[in-house]
Amino acid sequence: MKDFMFIYRNPDSTWMERATPEQIKEVMAKWGAWMSALGAKGQLVAGGSPLERGGKRLHRDGVLTDMTASELKELVTGYSIVKAESYEEAAALARECPIFRDPAASVEIRIVASM
Repeated sequence: MKDFMFIYRNPDSTWMERATPEQIKEVMAKWGAWMSALGAKGQLVAGGSPLERGGKRLHRDGVLTDMTASELKELVTGYSIVKAESYEEAAALARECPIFRDPAASVEIRIVASM
C-alpha cells in the first residue's frame, strides 16, 4: 500500500463563520464518521487538520507577501493522509468525503513519495 495525501480545496472558506452551531456540529460529525471508518479499515495514516483562511507566501528573495484574492479561490482548506493500493482506490475513499457537501469543492490526490 502507498500513502496518499488528500488536499482539500473549497472556495467557500467562510462557511464556518456563517454556519450555525448546529450546522457545524452536523458537518463535523460527518467528518468524524468518515475518518473513523477509514481508521477502522486501517487506511487512515493521519487525519490532518483544517487550515485557516488566507496565508502568506515566502519568496526566494525573503519577501513575505499576503496571498491574493484570486489565490483564495483555490484555497487549500485542509489535508489528510490515507493508505491505498492505487489512485483508483484512493479516489474511491475520497468520493465519500464530507467536503463534497459543497458542489464547488474538490480533493486533490497525491502519492506521498518514499524517501
